[in-house]
Amino acid sequence: MPETLNPFAAQGPAPAGSQQIQVVPGARGPGLLLRGATIHGADDPAAEAASWVKEVVGRWQGGGGAPELALVFGLGLGWHLRRIKELYPGIRVVVFEPDRGFLETFGKYNVLARADEPQIITDTAEFDRLVSREVVYSEGPFPLLMITPGYQLAFPLEARRFMDRVGEEVSRLRVIVKTRKATVSAFMDNLVENAWLATRLPDLMLLKGRFMPRPAFAVGAGPSLTQNGALLRGVGDRGLVIAAAAALKPLLRLGVSPDIVLVIESSDTSRFLRLTDGERAALKPDTVLAAAAGSHPAHFRAGGFRKALFHLTGGEAQLLSQGYFLPQGGNAGTACFALAYVWGLSPLVLVGQDQAYLGPQLHAEGTVDSLVETDRPDAIRIPGIGGTAVESNTGLAASVNWLVEAASLIRSKGRGPRLINSSAQGAAVRGFEEIPLEAVVRGLPPQPRTWRVAEIMESLPRPSARELRGDLKQMSAILTQARQLVHRNVQRALVEMMNISKVSAFMGELLAPALAGGNRQGILRNIAWADGVILKMLASLERGGEL
Repeated sequence: MPETLNPFAAQGPAPAGSQQIQVVPGARGPGLLLRGATIHGADDPAAEAASWVKEVVGRWQGGGGAPELALVFGLGLGWHLRRIKELYPGIRVVVFEPDRGFLETFGKYNVLARADEPQIITDTAEFDRLVSREVVYSEGPFPLLMITPGYQLAFPLEARRFMDRVGEEVSRLRVIVKTRKATVSAFMDNLVENAWLATRLPDLMLLKGRFMPRPAFAVGAGPSLTQNGALLRGVGDRGLVIAAAAALKPLLRLGVSPDIVLVIESSDTSRFLRLTDGERAALKPDTVLAAAAGSHPAHFRAGGFRKALFHLTGGEAQLLSQGYFLPQGGNAGTACFALAYVWGLSPLVLVGQDQAYLGPQLHAEGTVDSLVETDRPDAIRIPGIGGTAVESNTGLAASVNWLVEAASLIRSKGRGPRLINSSAQGAAVRGFEEIPLEAVVRGLPPQPRTWRVAEIMESLPRPSARELRGDLKQMSAILTQARQLVHRNVQRALVEMMNISKVSAFMGELLAPALAGGNRQGILRNIAWADGVILKMLASLERGGEL
């Protein structure tokens, strides 16, 4: 007869979500029933788990080698987890258990050795953060995903959410990978051309923690900016307006001059920054143009602005500054939000960050090259402001997910800025309050005029051109040694290059193609490319230029 267990029986009524648990004795180990569904059969649970794990492993697409991480829905008694560890002793196992009440039973009856016990998560927000980190940002192979058939029957809604959440991050990863493939070469080419600017322009990331908290408005070029953007005229000295470059002309048409104009694009979008005489007259004389060091060189030649830069990767930031780089969600609007957060401003208010279509419009009225799209093959429906649903696309939805993840991370720290979405229409962003922009601006407290970004940034340190040239020459010498080692011993060369990457983030970025493996000639070509990047950066430093 099955042994019916209720671990809460001695503690009064069971908490919501816990269910009847049946551990079934068997000759070859215990079986398990949850909610009437068989998780492990009692006849031979080990063999049953081995068969199921074999099927899952056979479907795994990790690019060869062995999986480094398994994301598993449901603990059971650990038979399937034990088989995973038998196949891959070094694998890290993370389990989302949908019933927190089951943990006591697992602790009493699980079949795992103490050294093999997994990381267990029961909180959905914690799991969401882990999935984002491990699927989107990990450099390792794609995780092994597992849901036992029994758990899928016992917890159908929770199992669906598990797969949907992972699926969202997989879609996001595909967008990032596609974007990275299309832009990584362009970003690196731009960085080579712009290297000399690091010795001339201030790095805005070094303003981290330098400001007293005050409101910041992160402005995108979404179509709803036309509806409420004029309200930003009332901000004045009571807040800071940080706008994506694409939003500059629409804002100036509305009588709003931003404090910071930000651009991250690797392609030439300097048309957003070329102003008519009337637009130039409307622009504040101390408006700062902040351009990513890997953005197109034409952006730095735009006239009428005080200029600064920032870095988008840890490698370039380590080489050209003090290691601080700006995370962002794939567009300049999310980068505006990130910059305001790094600076310690609060509240952080989204404006014109629709991340969605408004009818056929994707951009605010007056945006250069504003698109009217009727044929949208990648269109999807996502939750909208005020409980509506709006039409977006996979790229914009990835940016929304990034903002949601950022909000979750900020909340997890226990303190941080207030997050407000004041876009008039568009996507809802979980974790942000939805407050009309009129109410936000009306409620702004007065602020002392104690600083201007354009003034304070001039005191920021710049790297020495001489020291930077020395660092680059040393890197070139290291690559020469790596090339020689490849000719003698490919495997040893790969190990040495991996060690170099751990010390120098920039070298890690350059050597990533070589470390991907392949034959000797392919590795040598990738090393030669990396060395060419360094030599071109040296030439950029020698050549310099005019701002």
